[in-house]
Amino acid sequence: MNTRSHTTTVLRAIVRFVALVIAMLWVPLAVSLDTGLFNGEVSETSVTELSQEALLLSSSVLFWILSARRPFGRGFYTLVAGFFSCLFIREQDAAFDQISHGFWVYPALLVAILTLILAAFQRKTIMPAMAAATHSVPFTHILIGLAILLFFSRVLGTGSVWELVLPAPHDSLAKNIVQEGLELLGYILIFYGTLLFRRSSKLDPR
Repeated sequence: MNTRSHTTTVLRAIVRFVALVIAMLWVPLAVSLDTGLFNGEVSETSVTELSQEALLLSSSVLFWILSARRPFGRGFYTLVAGFFSCLFIREQDAAFDQISHGFWVYPALLVAILTLILAAFQRKTIMPAMAAATHSVPFTHILIGLAILLFFSRVLGTGSVWELVLPAPHDSLAKNIVQEGLELLGYILIFYGTLLFRRSSKLDPR
């Protein structure tokens, strides 16, 4: 690489960093909007919830596109796309509850089964693509986002933690805002990583 190539690489990294910072700043803005509009209650139609769903749906769609366009990793991309699709269905639990409480489990189970069947037909493309993904920076963003979403937000959003910090009823308000804000942060990182992952030219494990 010559000096010009190094400069271009660094500039692109700076642009990606600034874009990520701007995206992450949407979390406090969305939470602030919800606090003002819904008195701290992050409802199904809140800015935070709608942002979460939009980011998750977009990530799922992008991985379905990857599975269709990159046959060398189709099995792995199908599994990731199916996983995100199941998460999206889980986020719609309030809507599915209008049919029956906990009804979201059935469409999620159907999607999971179909995903496994599709991936089974492309099972030889699962491990090579998965191994290639573990060496990619974009997929690291996705994994960090999942860690925040599935674990960190749950632990820090535990009611007992906030009972030690703030008196009732403020503890419930803080718990709600922090947990939903962290979940949105996780979804932002997942979507950001998915965008970079889709554009990566170093994913072909062949």
